[in-house]
Amino acid sequence: MQATSRVGFRYREAAIFVMAIMGVAAGLAAFSFSSPALNVPPGSGTAHAVAEGLGSFSSYVQLQDFIAANAKSAQQYGRRGTWFGQPPMAFGEDVKTLTAAAATTAAQSTPIFTGTNVQVQGVDEPDRVKTDGTNLFVSTSNAVTILKAYPPNSTTTLSTIAFQNAMILGMEISRDRLMVIDQRSANTTYIDLLLYDTSVPSSPRLMGNTSVAGTYVAARLAQGYIYAVIQQPSYRFDDKGNATGVLPLVAEDGVGKTLLPSSVYYTPNRAQISYYTMVTSVSMSTGKASTLTVLTGPSSTIYVSPSNIYVVYANYQEFYADNIPGDIYTGGVISSTNLQQGQNSTIFRASYSSDGNVTVKAVGSVPGTVLNQFSLDEYDNYFRVATSRFAKIGGAYTRSDDVYVLGRDMSQVSAVRNIAPGENIYAVRFVGDMGYVVTFEQIDPLFAISFKDIANPVVLSALKVTGYSDYLHPLPGGYLIGVGKEAVPSSTGNFAWYLGMKLSLFRVFENGTSTQVSKYLIGDRGTESPVLNDHLAFTFDSSRNIMAIPVTLAKVSGNQTYGPSSPPPYGDIVWQGVYVFKVTGAGFTLLGRVSQYPPGKSYGDSPVNNLQIDRSVIIGNYLYTVSQGEVMVSSLSSFSTVATVLLSGR
Repeated sequence: MQATSRVGFRYREAAIFVMAIMGVAAGLAAFSFSSPALNVPPGSGTAHAVAEGLGSFSSYVQLQDFIAANAKSAQQYGRRGTWFGQPPMAFGEDVKTLTAAAATTAAQSTPIFTGTNVQVQGVDEPDRVKTDGTNLFVSTSNAVTILKAYPPNSTTTLSTIAFQNAMILGMEISRDRLMVIDQRSANTTYIDLLLYDTSVPSSPRLMGNTSVAGTYVAARLAQGYIYAVIQQPSYRFDDKGNATGVLPLVAEDGVGKTLLPSSVYYTPNRAQISYYTMVTSVSMSTGKASTLTVLTGPSSTIYVSPSNIYVVYANYQEFYADNIPGDIYTGGVISSTNLQQGQNSTIFRASYSSDGNVTVKAVGSVPGTVLNQFSLDEYDNYFRVATSRFAKIGGAYTRSDDVYVLGRDMSQVSAVRNIAPGENIYAVRFVGDMGYVVTFEQIDPLFAISFKDIANPVVLSALKVTGYSDYLHPLPGGYLIGVGKEAVPSSTGNFAWYLGMKLSLFRVFENGTSTQVSKYLIGDRGTESPVLNDHLAFTFDSSRNIMAIPVTLAKVSGNQTYGPSSPPPYGDIVWQGVYVFKVTGAGFTLLGRVSQYPPGKSYGDSPVNNLQIDRSVIIGNYLYTVSQGEVMVSSLSSFSTVATVLLSGR
């Protein structure tokens, strides 16, 4: 049964947790409550955020002793309990240097262009497509192609950088510099931060290579520095199954080094020390790098403001081993009496300066887990975080959705709890002193929350419409674009069947009331878009209010009907490309569609399988669509094809 409930996809950790507690709380149910959100002050006996301090080490002996003393509970987590991280890896010190191909180019005047769709203005996010308005930088899985993009009638390939035995995770550009983040594996997985001089785009030159063994979490570019978060195991298992500590390693330009113990921090949550969470800062100008690390559990989400980096990792409780230290919130032994806490999230805050120096400042914990980076926000020296947790409400275990406000020390200032008991969070967006939370079970409530009084946030309205939004994009004047799915409630259960894509235009007025101004439906059941899971695929030209969204279109053939107790039929995939809209206060106007598939060949029957568009860029009056196979340039007035360039790599 494929309904709109996304436990198996979005809340896979929660699903495992449910299975873990079913023996203790059989018949766990999700109930829908119509009561308003509760604004409960700290100390009332309900869940609340907790601040804790950090420490660092004075010697390697002290660091190894700390890991040895605390790895026992982590080891038992792996043996007897529920382990949610990747298994720790052994790693060596080999570092590979890559070379670039060459060509030539000439500078052009720069028109207005769209950049990467980011969460925080001034803080860029790595992606597979970047532009400076003149050149286009495009990555496939194992190559970066630099193209002359403007003027469009002379679009051509300038150079290609090939990456053997590596997979590209993202790119950044800044003032004649290109940073490529790749992942490669030999006996160990490495994350490379490769800096190129692109002052001559036809001949990019490798300037520096910072390499960290481990797994990539995320990265951001701010004030001329890239900040990458990478996780490296803090211990390994010997042949007898005993956990032994290892030291944190990085390499710069092929030379490996161990981090100083004073740059390694720990939190009071000693049961969660399975990883060194590295924060590596690299100058986009010089390639100079520095790294600090915090001993944590497996991190999943980061948020970066213009001055702070927040890293979140979930704490999972242990149900099968007695007297094992638990998470920060419960502060000790886990028992069946506090099952309602389920999962908590630890957040550490690190500040960064204009010279790229990073300093760990504070750590705290909030009940529940976050959906994605949009669940996090810094506002007026406060930090807001939306979470979902299991709670006992009205005598029954269910899911609770909360929003917490934390101070600079990561202690709780205020909270809005139990926003939509029994429902899942599908989207969150904070805009100034407002916060918007989309929950869903059968009907989509869009909650508008005011933080004007930061000590007493209040829910101003809860707009109920059909379907749900996975992504919210703010516009001036209190407008929000929602990208998600239409849905129809089931007549046989407390869930809904999703249909095709739905674009919503919401407006929230100054008094807090909200309305859905307009909606636009695309396709039938089975229609998808990468925007539903990846905001980087969303393109918006704010100068002209033009929106571009990649879509895989599904249509139901004939006059298929279905009964009230059966799911709607899936459509057949008939087209793939980009929908381009004009957005006004009245709604959406379709301007045109662009596909890279050959004329007369639909998505389903085309022999070409690498032309699915997943990114787009607007430069001047032209739309540049990007797939794994090519870059296509189209006129925004007629949507006719101006140029196509094949991409190297795969």
